[in-house]
Amino acid sequence: MLISIVIPAFNEAKYLPVSLEAADRSRAVLGQAGWTSEVIVCDNNSTDETAAVARANGARVVFEPFNQIAASRNAAGRAARGDWLVFVDADTQVTTKLFREMMRAMVRDDCLGGGCPVKFDSGPWLGRQSVTVWNMAARVMRWAAGSFLFCRASAFHELGGFSPDFFAGEEVDYCIRLNRLGRRLAKRMVYLNEPVISSGRKVKALFTWQNLGHGLQAIATSGDALKQRVNCMYWYDPVR
Repeated sequence: MLISIVIPAFNEAKYLPVSLEAADRSRAVLGQAGWTSEVIVCDNNSTDETAAVARANGARVVFEPFNQIAASRNAAGRAARGDWLVFVDADTQVTTKLFREMMRAMVRDDCLGGGCPVKFDSGPWLGRQSVTVWNMAARVMRWAAGSFLFCRASAFHELGGFSPDFFAGEEVDYCIRLNRLGRRLAKRMVYLNEPVISSGRKVKALFTWQNLGHGLQAIATSGDALKQRVNCMYWYDPVR
């Protein structure tokens, strides 16, 4: 079994070392089971030292010139050689406990992919608690946050990867299509219990009146507002 850990990265030189160190610790449990693994970072046209930092920490680097999260995920996913793809955000830390639980899901024949709860490592208390709403909805809907999403590589290629129409929220659209594919193949998305730890910078940045307004607009338009870059500018701010 070959597992590909896939990390999209735009100006993430500050956060990548910690995230890659956590990924290396966690994938050690893959080796203990006789599985092999690789780490691929997509440099999404960064203006900082993202690519150099990734290489210095042992990752294979691919380049995507179009500055879009979906395009970055797709470039890394297409370059991956694994039987399974594990998408992890560049500011997110996985754990050995999470990977062990993921491995137990992967060996089940009916598993097509999955996700897990998200916790933030910092940020305003109220903002950090708000992710509970997402975690509850994700468990019910069988969705995965972009912070941590795994799936069979065959499913990724059959679906054509993440939709290039979305500048944010692309993981929700992907999970909807992945669940649909699962029903056709008699397989399913699973929701793990162990959380992934993501950076509190998301809380600090997203909980502004402007970004909350964009969030409400996205809900009101069933996600169509996320197809416009202007409504998703936090994700494309060059200062990370």
